[in-house]
Amino acid sequence: MINFRRIINHPIFKHSAVVLIGSMGANVAGWLYHVFVGRILGTEGYGELAALLSLFYILNVPSSVITTILVKFFSVLKAGGEEGQAKRLIRVATTKILLAEGVGLILLLLFSRSIAAFLNIDSLWYVVWLYLIFATFIVSVVNGSAIQGFQLFTASSVLATVGMTLRLVFGAGFAYLGVGWTLVSNIFSNSISFGLSFIPLRFIAKVEEKPLSINRTDALSFSIPAFITTLGITLLFSQDVLLVKHYFSSHEAGIYASLSVLGKVLFYATGAVSFVLFPVVSERNANGKGHTRLVAVGLMIIALVCIGLTAFYFIAPGIVLVAFGKAFFGAAQYMGPFAIFISFFSLSSILIQTLLALDKMKVWVITGVCALLQTFLIVLFHGTIFQVIGVNIAVSMVLFSSLLLYYAYGKKSA
Repeated sequence: MINFRRIINHPIFKHSAVVLIGSMGANVAGWLYHVFVGRILGTEGYGELAALLSLFYILNVPSSVITTILVKFFSVLKAGGEEGQAKRLIRVATTKILLAEGVGLILLLLFSRSIAAFLNIDSLWYVVWLYLIFATFIVSVVNGSAIQGFQLFTASSVLATVGMTLRLVFGAGFAYLGVGWTLVSNIFSNSISFGLSFIPLRFIAKVEEKPLSINRTDALSFSIPAFITTLGITLLFSQDVLLVKHYFSSHEAGIYASLSVLGKVLFYATGAVSFVLFPVVSERNANGKGHTRLVAVGLMIIALVCIGLTAFYFIAPGIVLVAFGKAFFGAAQYMGPFAIFISFFSLSSILIQTLLALDKMKVWVITGVCALLQTFLIVLFHGTIFQVIGVNIAVSMVLFSSLLLYYAYGKKSA
């Protein structure tokens, strides 16, 4: 029998609750962003924007990898009380990212025409704006990783809320000018958020900078598998929207985009648990402490949230879609099944974060194979939206089962 009192009193639940409550404003603002922008742009314009943003999520894999790596190292530095090394890591990482972004812009311009052609997008400027969204976002992940690694969960939640609110305000205003200006609005909100992220890190700015004890070999041995792992999980999260945009009509792509946004509310609702668990498990692993109960509690919390929201999506999908408007009501029949896919994806996500925190780096094989499997199956089976969702459910179940077996094997062999 589930002991709810023990779960509620557990530190992971308490920290997750802080993040969840604090980030609720960010989730609401993010949802309202898609609602307002979707209504203003219409199904075709919103489908085009959603495809571009899905491409951003894939393009954004480096930031996810950098975040995973830096949170891992900042957690270890926190465990050793090395704020001086953390200060140096922030400076070095930020400088290298800015240099890489300059090179990346040149490379992207070479392929912008091909990307626009694949997504049936006329304006090459959309691809340029998309890269600038990426550039202004990725430079801020160093500060964000330091905040997460030092377990400043309240500050992180406040910054997320402010950032998404800025995105909503700018986005809703600029959407009347079209898809291009909607993209530009994200550049403005990202830039302001980056400036604000220095505030909670003032305590690090006050200490004397010290040389890093992290050697390049250790960094690479973690970075390369983490990159492949993050790429795989990002593709599983985003490539279905891109493939639907490619294979289906603009109207159907817009319907699927709204479905994807609403279904992923599940993922964001449970994301607080993974956000808290990763630095905590990393710190405990560095100090030689146990983690099994933490992971079990995290999985249980996510499972309970997923069951509740999935049931609601099956019972009353129309209520959730009201805000999008009548043009998007065609998504109602798909919401329940899509929620099943996201439920298994959310459970898989916490296992991936746990395995990376424990230095179980072969997890990249599982996420990489599942991402390729999803692509292969959607290319074969895309006659209807139900077929695409069916592929997503099957692949996410394989992903979760494989990760669970790998985690259990790792515990047994440890």
